[in-house]
Amino acid sequence: MDAKEHVKRDLLQVFRTYKAQTLSMHAGPLETRIRGYNARWKEALQGAIDDLVAQGLMERQGNKMALTEQGKEAVFS
Repeated sequence: MDAKEHVKRDLLQVFRTYKAQTLSMHAGPLETRIRGYNARWKEALQGAIDDLVAQGLMERQGNKMALTEQGKEAVFS
């Protein structure tokens, strides 16, 4: 599994763990998690987010990431 796939899986896991529908990229549990990423994962982060947005699981809301209805189903069911 490449770095982007790991990051995509990890981002969804953060939403699942904190039972959150919206998380900030610059504060809170998502920011803390991203801060711990190694260099390869940090490089893959924007591409992973782009893929999740393209798949309809997430959407960008300024500096926050939010699950779409499809994303909520995938994460919480």
